[in-house]
Amino acid sequence: MRLISRAAAILRALADHGDGLSLGKIATETGLVRATVQRIVGALEAEGFVTTNPLTPGVSLGAELARIAGSAHRDVISMCRPHMKILNKHVNDTIDLTILQGSTAVVVEQIHAPHTLKVVTHVGTPLPLHCTASGKAHLSRLSVEQCKTLLTMPLRNYTSQTLSDANAVIASLHSTPEDFIFRDVEEYSEGVCAIAAPIRGIITGNYALSILQTRQRYDAQSGDAERLLLECRDAIERAAGL
Repeated sequence: MRLISRAAAILRALADHGDGLSLGKIATETGLVRATVQRIVGALEAEGFVTTNPLTPGVSLGAELARIAGSAHRDVISMCRPHMKILNKHVNDTIDLTILQGSTAVVVEQIHAPHTLKVVTHVGTPLPLHCTASGKAHLSRLSVEQCKTLLTMPLRNYTSQTLSDANAVIASLHSTPEDFIFRDVEEYSEGVCAIAAPIRGIITGNYALSILQTRQRYDAQSGDAERLLLECRDAIERAAGL
């Protein structure tokens, strides 16, 4: 059991560092002895769960995880849904679960707001990364180089509030307070706001949780909504074993 928990700790550490980690940094992240890390990484690499790049000293998640991601993806939604329903009940706004797919954030689960003045996307909707709260939450879990790669195409100005300079977008990610709340204040759609937080510890994907609100509701209850969002995110991470 200790071996399994140690292997899981290594995989979670790699999931939180998309650009990979050296053996020494894995040891620091997990609190394991470097020799133990090296032995477990070797076993994981033999099974395809991690990979090493000869051009860099880093260890990254391997392709075998992608093979099981389909069924695991459904499991993640099932795990998140009850927590999303609780959040929806508290804030009375639409709750989205998104995953990073390519250069977009895709809505994979949604709990609708009960009131008539509701902001609704749809399951399957691809969202831009540079000007949505979910997109920024996804980018926050990537390295600067990975962010630059995803933001190489000309960034569209959706509203007068859209930040369309890739370097400025990346810089804004690092200025976010330690609570890791990311905001979209009418950057993607006039009159629409959102707050989002990345979900850590899920090794099969880069997920984010968000609350979508009208500007009026955002201004009226942003503090409470942020607290409740983080509580929900933390509950999901605990359910994931973080």
